[in-house]
Amino acid sequence: MHEGLTDKQLTQLLQTAVDAAQVAAVPIRAYFERQDLCVREKSDGSPVTQADQDGEALIRSHLLSKAQIGPLDILGEEEGLQGTGTRWQWIVDPIDGTRSFIHGIPLFGTIIALLDTRDNLPVIGVIHLPMLGLTYAAAKGQGATCQGKALHLPENLPIEKAIIGVGDFAQFSSANREADYQHLLAMSAYVRGYTDCFGHGLVVGGALGAMVDPALNLWDILATQVLIEEAGGMVVLRPSSVSGKVDALFGNRSLVHHLARELSF
Repeated sequence: MHEGLTDKQLTQLLQTAVDAAQVAAVPIRAYFERQDLCVREKSDGSPVTQADQDGEALIRSHLLSKAQIGPLDILGEEEGLQGTGTRWQWIVDPIDGTRSFIHGIPLFGTIIALLDTRDNLPVIGVIHLPMLGLTYAAAKGQGATCQGKALHLPENLPIEKAIIGVGDFAQFSSANREADYQHLLAMSAYVRGYTDCFGHGLVVGGALGAMVDPALNLWDILATQVLIEEAGGMVVLRPSSVSGKVDALFGNRSLVHHLARELSF
């Protein structure tokens, strides 16, 4: 049990988050299949579509209507902060991987986390991949699952036997981590680009040994943090040189320790 929430409450809130992501998946899939997207550019240069906005609206509505412990604050990528300053805050990214989404690549997903703002720690994490039909779910102290199957990362994984995931090179460049990218390529023959929450899910499930993902927003990493830790892995977060963002290294414990020593983490 996490202090302040019972195991029962955590279980209920986790199910609420899973349901909210799956409700939003219906219109998101429809937009993707039609490719009728009305893309526009946000102030930070990233793309946004009507599917992002409609998906977030549905998630917000579901989270508010199914609140078991009273309405909680919601911080969403598209609509910002809504609420009265509660301790528990939902964090929502309706389409993580909008660039993939608008290019017809089905490896995008919905992220929902619950953050304890007092301790600044996430306690629930959900990643739902609508086009693949996969849902990763975890609550603090209750383990991590994919499609209901428990996930357990191995304790030790030598780099020679691992595939290392990376985000886009543009992220490394913006975070002044080009040298880390090159060092990874020199360290491992199997460094592959699996961006956004699709890549995160591969790490949670053990397909990737670890992932280095710089310049992430709050809503990009909090669900992953719960999922990785509940699966027995390790997450290292560092303030990014990009203001307001973090650089993340996560995955198998022994591999993360090794990479943290080798890279500037």
